[in-house]
Amino acid sequence: MIVAVNRFGSILTVDFGSVHTRAALFDVVDGVYQLVARGETRTTTGYPLNDVSVGLDRVLREISDTTGRQFLDADGRVITPELPNRNGVDWFITTASAGRPMRAVLVGLSPNLSLASALNAISSVYVQVEAAIHLGDNRNEEERLNAILLARPDVILISGGVDGGARRTVLELAQIVKLAVDLTDVQHQPAVIFAGNNDLHGDITALFGDYEYLYLSPNIRPDMHGEMLEAARLQLSRAFDRFKETFSLDFALVGESSTSGIMPTSQGYVPLVEYLSKVKNGDVLSVDIGSSATIVTAALSGQTLSTIFSDMGIGHSADRLLERVGLEAVQRWLPFYCQPDELTNYAASKTLRPATIPFNLRELYIEHALLRAAISRAVHNAYPRWNGVLPQLAQLIVSGAALSGTGHAGYTALLAIDALQPQGVTELVSDPYALVPLLGALAPHHPQAVVQILESGAIETLGPVVSVSGLPKQDKTAFKVKVEMEGYSLEETVLGGHMKRIELPAGEWAMLEVKASRGLHIGGKRKVRLKVRTGTAGIILDGRGRPLPLSVSLAQLAQLLPMWVHEMTGDPLQEIPESWLQAPQEKATQSRRLRRGKRRRGKDAALDERLSTMEAAAIEEDELPALDEEDLDDEFMALLEEDDGDDLGDLRDVLS
Repeated sequence: MIVAVNRFGSILTVDFGSVHTRAALFDVVDGVYQLVARGETRTTTGYPLNDVSVGLDRVLREISDTTGRQFLDADGRVITPELPNRNGVDWFITTASAGRPMRAVLVGLSPNLSLASALNAISSVYVQVEAAIHLGDNRNEEERLNAILLARPDVILISGGVDGGARRTVLELAQIVKLAVDLTDVQHQPAVIFAGNNDLHGDITALFGDYEYLYLSPNIRPDMHGEMLEAARLQLSRAFDRFKETFSLDFALVGESSTSGIMPTSQGYVPLVEYLSKVKNGDVLSVDIGSSATIVTAALSGQTLSTIFSDMGIGHSADRLLERVGLEAVQRWLPFYCQPDELTNYAASKTLRPATIPFNLRELYIEHALLRAAISRAVHNAYPRWNGVLPQLAQLIVSGAALSGTGHAGYTALLAIDALQPQGVTELVSDPYALVPLLGALAPHHPQAVVQILESGAIETLGPVVSVSGLPKQDKTAFKVKVEMEGYSLEETVLGGHMKRIELPAGEWAMLEVKASRGLHIGGKRKVRLKVRTGTAGIILDGRGRPLPLSVSLAQLAQLLPMWVHEMTGDPLQEIPESWLQAPQEKATQSRRLRRGKRRRGKDAALDERLSTMEAAAIEEDELPALDEEDLDDEFMALLEEDDGDDLGDLRDVLS
C-alpha cells in the first residue's frame, strides 16, 4: 500500500555510463512520488567532445520537451532549488561509471589480512590496482617509494594493524606514502585513506599535517576475524567524487551542481539491494553488465556486498572480457561453428565502437554469447563458494543496455536465466533505465520517496521464474503447473528441454501450484504452492533442468537455442543455416568439389554440343564418321585433356 507523503521536492537523477547518459525526473503525483519523465542520450565524456555536460544538456532537453520545465541556467548548471515557475529541481542526484577507473596503490602489513581486506573495500569502486606495498614484498624503502611514484595513483589506501595492535611498522609504511605525496606534483597528488589501527589516527593526522586530501576511516580489520568495510567505502566514494571533479575536468561542473556529489554507480546498488532483501524477506542478487564493467551486488543472509569487474564489459572492455572468460566459455553458447579469429575480431570491433549493435543473426548470437559468459563468470568470481550454482533467491535484478534493451521482455528474461540459471521460484526484475543505483544514491536523503517510486512500477518486473532442477528427459513431462486468479484458472504441462511463458496481464496476483516429475525438484521440493505477481513476461516456466543441457553436439545446440528464443518471444523460429555448422576445412572441401562439378558439367555440355553437331552433319550425309584425332580440332582436344585432369582430381579426393 502506498501512503501519501508531504512533498519533499522534485528530484532529478542522472547516471553517466560509459555509453549512455540517462536522466529521470520524479515528483509527487496524486500524493505519491512517481516517475514523471525520463531521457537517454550518448555519453560525451570522451573524444571528440570530452565534456560530459554536453550529454547532460542533451538529455535534459529531452525531458524539457516532455514537461516544459527548464533545468539549466545560463552557465550550464542545474537550477537548484526549484523556482516558483517550476523550473529547476530541489534535488539533483548523480552517479557515474564513465571514464577511466581510479588508479590505486594498496599499502598494508600482510597480503593475507590487511591487503585482502583493502581489496574487499575497493571492490565496490571503479579502481584499478597499480601496486601493492607490504612487509613481505622484498622491497627496501627506496623501491617502495619508486613503486608508488611510478604507479601515479589517484588514491592510496593504507591498512594494517588490528585495533590496539601494530604501530611502528604501520607508521613506517605511512611515512613512505607521505614522502611519495610530497614528491608528486601538486595538481596530481592522490587522495590518501587511512583505514588501519584506530589508535594511530592522531599520529597519521600529525604526519600528514594539513594535507587536504587525507581521509580517516575506522579500521577495516579491527580484529583477526572480522571486517568493517562500509566506512572505508564511504571515504573511497568521497575520493572518487574528488577524482571525477579534479582529474576528469568535464565532471567538475556537474559535481558543483549535484546535491549528493558524484557517487560511483556501483555504490548506489548496495542500499537498494539491501532494502529489497528486507522487503522480500529473502536473498537478492543484482547484476549490471555495462560497456566497461560488470557489477555484482548481493544481499545474502543480512550481509550486502558489491563487487566490480572493470575488465568484464560488453563494449569498451570486450577484448579484455574475451581474454578473461576464454574462448570456450563463449563458444558453448554459439549454435554454429565459429573460429577464434571471428570472436576476437568481433570483440576488438566492440572495443573500438562500443555503441554499435549486432548487424545480423550471427553477430547477435556472438554478442549474447559474450554477455552470458561475462555474467556467469562475474557471479562465479564474486561468490566462488556457489560453484556456479545459484542459491534460492527471492529476487534477481538485471540491468545493462545489452541485457535489458533487447526490445522483448521474454528475450531479456531468457538471457538472464541462461546466464544465471536460478533455481526454484525467483522474481525476475529488469532495470532498463538504470534507476536502481540512482535510487540507492537518493535513499539516504529521502527513503520514503524511494519506496514510493519502487512501488509505482518505475522498475520493470519481468515475472516469476519457475525452474526445475535435475536432468529432465527431453520432450517428457518435467513439471505441471496450475495457475489460479480471480475468475481464471489454467493448467500447463512443461516438457523437459523446453521453456514456456504464460502470458497474463502484468501486476496481477496469482496462486501458483507446481508439481515436479519423479527425480526432479523445484528448489528442493517436489510440490510448491505460493502466491506470485505477474510481470511483463507473464509467468516463466523453465523445464530445461539444472545445469542447462549445453554439453550436446553442435547440431543439437543449433536446434535448442533458436527453439528457446521462439518459445520465450513467440517470434518465428529462425533456423541456423546448415552451412554454419560446417568447419572451415569441410566448407573449403565442399566448395572445391562444387566448383569442380560446375566446371565438369560445363565441359560435358561443350563435349555433347560438339558431338551433336558432328552427328547431325553425318546424318545429313547418311554416314557417321569414326572419331579419330584427325577429326577433332585443337579446341576440342583441349576440352578432352582438361576433362581427364578433373577425373584424376576427383579420384585423388576419393582416395585421400
